[in-house]
Amino acid sequence: MYMASLFKQTAATERQGIVYPERVILANLSHGSITVKKDGTEKTFVMPEGIAVKRAWASVPGVCNFISAETNAYFVRTIQSSKHNLETMPFANVDMKFKVFLDIFKDYDRVHTVVGEIKPILKVKKTITTEELGVDTEEEKTDYIDEAKKYVDTYDSFFKISTYLPGDTVIDKRYSRTNSEAVNKPSGREWVSLLVNVEPGSLDLLSLMRTQTRNGETFVYLSDIINFLKDNGVKEVIIFDNSCSVFLDEDGTAYIDSSIRRRRRNVITSSSVKFGGKTKKRRRQKRSKNKKKKRKTSKRS
Repeated sequence: MYMASLFKQTAATERQGIVYPERVILANLSHGSITVKKDGTEKTFVMPEGIAVKRAWASVPGVCNFISAETNAYFVRTIQSSKHNLETMPFANVDMKFKVFLDIFKDYDRVHTVVGEIKPILKVKKTITTEELGVDTEEEKTDYIDEAKKYVDTYDSFFKISTYLPGDTVIDKRYSRTNSEAVNKPSGREWVSLLVNVEPGSLDLLSLMRTQTRNGETFVYLSDIINFLKDNGVKEVIIFDNSCSVFLDEDGTAYIDSSIRRRRRNVITSSSVKFGGKTKKRRRQKRSKNKKKKRKTSKRS
């Protein structure tokens, strides 16, 4: 059985349909994952001709994102306040504006999520109860604590920028929500993919692209989004991606930690498949023999 769409027709859309600008600003606040195929490689696609993408991503591959609905709402308000600037500046210059946004977002999220929520939980991880954590079982508690620690340990690598041009091979990220989560309205800033500059006002792309069913989940791949927007006349896409980037099998099974660390490194540093931006090779510096080595504190991710 089908549910009513979150998208509501207005007189304008009934008369002329949704008018997509040539440059779309998308704020993705849904679940996110990277699909690993049966042959052990990540699902990818080739960027089509006639469209280019600038994508700012929050979480690194293999890590859950703990950003709250309140923080997402702050992000969306910040993006909306600079919507005109993002719509009109040369596409090549978007990275500079992205950098300003991401620094603001990271400072805000570090205070409200990392320092305000996650670290206090990790300090009492041995004594906190499942009820206090809001989960049902000890296994879910352990999973939550493990994911929270990975979030904190990899946080310095969060909030980066990527550019995808025609012909580039790109990780085909999967965006989803369960259908019970679909009852949230886009104004709730949770489990939606908002078209920030498409009238009438912050439409949810997931609702436009997929008919909602009562059971299971709704999902689209990044390639679906790009082709959908291209077919509607869009030439440039600016994506603020606040979703997770966990690795999942095609059947939805998660990967173990050792594989995640290796796979994360391969995805980020790959020269042939794009997820993140280009990586710079750093020249190793020789340590002076008369200086004592500093002892490093290792963190498990």
